[in-house]
Amino acid sequence: MRWRKQKRFKVFHQLDSTDCGPACLAMVAYHFGLHYTVAQLKKYCEVTRSGVSVRDILTGAHAIGLSGDAYRVAIDYADQLPVPAILHWKQDHFVVLYQIRKRGTQTLYYIADPAYGKIKLDEEIFIKEWAGSADNGVAMWFNTPDASAYEKQKLTPRERKPFLILKPVWAYVRKHARIYAGGLLLMGVITVCNWLMPLVFKRLIDVGIGQKAMDWVIALLLAQFGLFLGSFVADTLSQYVFTRTNFHLSILLQHQFFHKLLRLPVQYFDTRLNMETLQRKGDLDTLQRFFTWHGIEVIFVLANIIVFSALLYYLYPLIFALFWLFSILALIWAALFLGKRKILEYALFLRQSDFGNYLYEFIMHMPEIKINIAQHQFISKLIRHQEKLNQLRLRSLELNIGQLVGVSFFNKIKEIAAIALCAYLIVHDRMTIGTLLSITYVMGQLNAPVSNLLGYLKETQDMQIANQRINDVYLQPEEDQHRQALPDDFSIQQIIVQHVSFKYPGSFHPFVLQDIDFVIPCGQKIALVGETGSGKTTLLKLLLGYYTPQRGHIGFSGVEIRNGCVHESYYDLKEVIPDSWRRRCGVVMQDGVLFSGTVLDNIAFGDEQPDMDRVRYAAHVACIDQYIESLPMGYHTKVGNIGTTLSGGQRQRLLIARAVYRNQPFLFLDEATTYLDAQNEEHIIERLGRYYAEKTVFVIAHRLSTVKDADQILVMRDGRIVERGTHEALVEERGYYFTLVKNQLELGVG
Repeated sequence: MRWRKQKRFKVFHQLDSTDCGPACLAMVAYHFGLHYTVAQLKKYCEVTRSGVSVRDILTGAHAIGLSGDAYRVAIDYADQLPVPAILHWKQDHFVVLYQIRKRGTQTLYYIADPAYGKIKLDEEIFIKEWAGSADNGVAMWFNTPDASAYEKQKLTPRERKPFLILKPVWAYVRKHARIYAGGLLLMGVITVCNWLMPLVFKRLIDVGIGQKAMDWVIALLLAQFGLFLGSFVADTLSQYVFTRTNFHLSILLQHQFFHKLLRLPVQYFDTRLNMETLQRKGDLDTLQRFFTWHGIEVIFVLANIIVFSALLYYLYPLIFALFWLFSILALIWAALFLGKRKILEYALFLRQSDFGNYLYEFIMHMPEIKINIAQHQFISKLIRHQEKLNQLRLRSLELNIGQLVGVSFFNKIKEIAAIALCAYLIVHDRMTIGTLLSITYVMGQLNAPVSNLLGYLKETQDMQIANQRINDVYLQPEEDQHRQALPDDFSIQQIIVQHVSFKYPGSFHPFVLQDIDFVIPCGQKIALVGETGSGKTTLLKLLLGYYTPQRGHIGFSGVEIRNGCVHESYYDLKEVIPDSWRRRCGVVMQDGVLFSGTVLDNIAFGDEQPDMDRVRYAAHVACIDQYIESLPMGYHTKVGNIGTTLSGGQRQRLLIARAVYRNQPFLFLDEATTYLDAQNEEHIIERLGRYYAEKTVFVIAHRLSTVKDADQILVMRDGRIVERGTHEALVEERGYYFTLVKNQLELGVG
């Protein structure tokens, strides 16, 4: 059997606030000898913004060869739970129970929490956190896996690389090898100058001053000044070289990171909190500093330690032994705190993300808070989150104080012991004053790199944590991966939707679309109607390639020219690079966004050199040209978070103008006129009708005026298409469509 009992239960920390389930599964898998990362298991567990369910964890376990089940266990049998067991904790979290120990009449439960590390609880607190006020709690446990489970654990070539960020860093360093070589040479000059300084100092005291030889004094002072000047100039130049070079490297890494985010599918952002994604930028900075600044510094720190230690040994071996005895004790003391620091860093990241999200909502949605008289409730919630964050920050400060106090204690004892020994030796004429001053200088020079080693221990730990989170981004499959672009000469004649069913990630989500089947002939207007929540917007997102359906196909049939001949072709959307399709589309989503910038920037969004004639025409079609021209700065008026506040109707009209500006053959409108009054809507629909006369239009709307002229109306109910036809035909049938529109005044039916 490959599995053997582990001496220490390994804790896997969650990368994001919703990763507790996969992290717990990684711990249990490791206990049985199966080695998976949290990032790998997230693929099997269908993690969403809400986290995972018990069923998701069991599905993930089954995928890696672990068989088990979930049970409701009465609290009276808590001390008989098999370990390790995954527990549903506080109704919104998962932890691993890895040990139960009895001490007399007391039972202790050992918990591995992916957010906080290992915790030891007595029975009362354990029951309260696990079961709450109920008389039972949910637990999952698993059987020992068979041989096939061990054969499944395979890493991709990219997953085998622990530091994916090193590739662009190393490429940049090689490209600028001469600059880095020059910087290293300058740092070498600084180091050699520092090495020679104590020897010159000793000769100055013992020979120049001790023998009152003025020539020696002047010569050695000049030598000392030369070493200082050389060190100063080299230090200034090296700082300048590395600052400029690393600054450009930082910009390069940021650009690559942003491009990576842009290449990720929309689903990636749907399953993560916004603040957690933003915090990845800080992780990137941590890695960049470590592999450039600190990577270079550590080489010279180690060189200084070796050379100055040799000098100290040469000056007096017993002082050397004394120095390193207390330095090693200080390093051991500092290392004792690393485990607790690592746990706190994970917990702080998660709490900062939660607090950042609440703070963002507090600032951005202040009018909504005031309208609902929810100030007290919201601020209380914000303060509670801040208190939890402050508790962690306080624990972190206390941990740092404990670490620094211990290190400082050993350093002071080391200095006092060294001075006492030197004083004893000088009194007994076994050491010169010059040797004492040289020893003092060397110890001072050694203290700095030894202290830096302590700092590097902390920075190495920060780097490892940041690297795990950055790898979680870089290991994500890209939207364009293993796909082909639509050929430029491919003329789409039909959009074909065949038996499509779709659900959002997470086993607790039902199918929102079921067996959707229709064809959109080019040049027609297709309208989609139905009650709120019937799946209309989700279907539109599938058509735009936001998501891939679990069942069925969406594709394009048409003709293209190959080898000088016209051929009929079909392209499945899941095999097409989404951008090559979206370039042919103008889109107005019901939750469309205006970005910080000018009106011109927002209408010509994505166009670096806007065509003003097209901009004015787009504004005219959207019936917002007169309003824009009435503004003091016209099309250069700032809007969005940094400018003029627009009404819902004005914002929608700008979004319509943006879609019209793109002037693409396919137009998708999702509740594009919801905020408009009847008169404005009538004018816009009239102008849009002339604009899209020869285009393919897909409209989602509740208002009859928007859909009644459609070539085909698709009626949705509970994720299915229940009726289809023209307005006249559907009204005549007096079915579900008739029920939806009969109360609208324009219909005029009883």
